[in-house]
Amino acid sequence: MPRRQKTTPPELDASGLPEITERQQEFVRQLLAGKTASDAYRIAYDTSNMLPNTIWTAASLLRSDAKVAQWLSAARQAHLGTAVLTRDMHMAELERIREIALASGNIGAAVAAEQTRGKVAGHHIERIQEVPADPVETLRELYRTGQHAVALAMAEQHGIPAAHVIDQPTTH
Repeated sequence: MPRRQKTTPPELDASGLPEITERQQEFVRQLLAGKTASDAYRIAYDTSNMLPNTIWTAASLLRSDAKVAQWLSAARQAHLGTAVLTRDMHMAELERIREIALASGNIGAAVAAEQTRGKVAGHHIERIQEVPADPVETLRELYRTGQHAVALAMAEQHGIPAAHVIDQPTTH
C-alpha cells in the first residue's frame, strides 16, 4: 500500500486540515475544477475494472468522507473552485440520475429527473393564470365582514351603485 502523503493545493492554508492521500487530493482538485464526482474519481483512481454504478458509489462515499469534505469546504471558502455548471452538464447529470433510478427500479425518481430535464430544456412551462376578482363581489365581501363604510366608499369612488354591494346575494 502506498505511503499516505499530505498535499496542499496552491494558495490554501492547510493548517488545521486533516491529512488526506494524494489520490484524495486529486479527487478534490477535480471536483474544484468542475468535474462530477464520478469523473473526478475516474481521474484520481484506477477504475478500469469498475462498473459505472460502483464508481458512482465510491465517488459518493469519498465525497462525503469527513476529511475530504473539510478540504472541499476550505478550498471553496478560499475561492479555489472554478466549477461552472452549464446547462449541458446539468442535463447530462439529470439523465445519469434518471438511468440510475431506472436501473434500481425507482420509477418515481426517474420520472422526477425526466420532468426536471424537460423543464431545463424548456419543454415544460409552468403557467400561472390570474383571474381578476369581480370588484362588486370584493366589495360585497367587505360589506359582509362588517367593513360597511369602506365598502360603500369604494363603491362610490368607482361608480358602483351601493345597492349592488348591499342588496345582491353572493354568486358562488
